[in-house]
Amino acid sequence: MRSHSTPLNNSKQRGVVMFVALILLLILSLLGVTAARMQTVEERMARNDHNRQVGQQAAEAALRAGESGIYTGTYSAFGTAAGLLTPLFSQGSAVTTPGYDWMTPANYTPYAGAALTNLPPTARAPKIVIEVMPPAAVAGNSIAAASLTAPTLVQVYRITAQGVGADNTSTTTLQSIVR
Repeated sequence: MRSHSTPLNNSKQRGVVMFVALILLLILSLLGVTAARMQTVEERMARNDHNRQVGQQAAEAALRAGESGIYTGTYSAFGTAAGLLTPLFSQGSAVTTPGYDWMTPANYTPYAGAALTNLPPTARAPKIVIEVMPPAAVAGNSIAAASLTAPTLVQVYRITAQGVGADNTSTTTLQSIVR
């Protein structure tokens, strides 16, 4: 007599296929989520880099405007006008101290150069601080006491400019020495 039995192998194989399909679906879902997260991170990095560049360009424009103002005589009321300092060097420079307050208008001169068309309307304008430094000898002149001729001294200024990024979260500070 022949016995008829139901094949169990066929039902076991269907369960394995379903399990493998679910594992593959899980792996593909994880890859999709990871790709979406990487896109978000890259977008944030690009925005931060653009923000930093806008702040640097604003600070550079303010620095050049300060230099131009020194050469043209626009800035001359040192010690009496906002941001035009005559520092006491025994106490150090004001702008190099960690707690210097760039938010107080009495501590800086506002940017007055050409229009900064790349700044968004919500961005803050760059700021300038100009310090009168001690006079210095012109290159090639001796400053020795025994020198037969008096050294030619020139006035030296230190210009510090601060630019703020497009979304006001980053700042760039640049300095230049002008004589």
